[in-house]
Amino acid sequence: MSDGLYRLLVRLEAEHSVPYSTVSGRTEQRIRPLLDSGALVRRRQGRGMVFAVADSIALQAFKQRHFPHGETLPVPDDSGPIPPRSEAIALHRDAKRALTTTGEPVLLRAVCDVTASRGVDTVNLCHMTRLTGAACLLIGQEPAWHLEEAVAIVENLEAFLHFERLSLKAAVALYAGGRLSRRVLDWLASDSMSRCTFIHCGDYDPVGLDEYLRLRTRLDDRVTLHVPDNLTELFERYGKRELLRDSEAILARLRHGSDRAVRTIVNLMDTSGCGLEQEALLLRESV
Repeated sequence: MSDGLYRLLVRLEAEHSVPYSTVSGRTEQRIRPLLDSGALVRRRQGRGMVFAVADSIALQAFKQRHFPHGETLPVPDDSGPIPPRSEAIALHRDAKRALTTTGEPVLLRAVCDVTASRGVDTVNLCHMTRLTGAACLLIGQEPAWHLEEAVAIVENLEAFLHFERLSLKAAVALYAGGRLSRRVLDWLASDSMSRCTFIHCGDYDPVGLDEYLRLRTRLDDRVTLHVPDNLTELFERYGKRELLRDSEAILARLRHGSDRAVRTIVNLMDTSGCGLEQEALLLRESV
């Protein structure tokens, strides 16, 4: 996990000055506290400018504060390698500097016998749903979990918990919690899930449609958009104007798209001036 700031601080400790032209604008912003305190100064040297150390003790303290272990990690213990976010804390005191995590839990609910397999291991997702309310698979470890079913990708929690009321032709629902993470989308697009088809079930607003098109980019025609027959009536009765107000730029872009299902929903939004939250589909008259 190489870091330009760390390399600069090491060089300043060893050489006491570095050419101004070798320091990026981003790194200069990160050393602003050293410049403001006078521990580091800009001065002319020869034909150019340099950053020069005026207080080596303050420079060393700054480096220790930002990089407790330098760029050398503590030795892993018997429990295995250091997790990525712990590594980021060790190197940068900031867990969010890690670009990934060890894995990601995915919640699923199955309404009939659905088996997830990984190597020789199998899990009956329907049994787990009946027993605990939902099943959970950890994504991001090899070998990957394997399914061969129609999967409903459900945006919101309430719809996920009652997805059987949506009358979908899907055996299992996957909780997206808004937009799917890149890791989960990579899993859905992987060879281990190549026998699956997907139904996107989200809010009928610009953000929900934009997410559907994002899935289409990775999953092609294996993903379809859930468009219930009575959607026009639901828009008229339960539509919400605020869903469009905050997403006008996305809606403008969607108007120029070619996806037939998206154009249908966009026409509804333009006609009604509203979007529709997917929980409306759980109301008795919508079933």
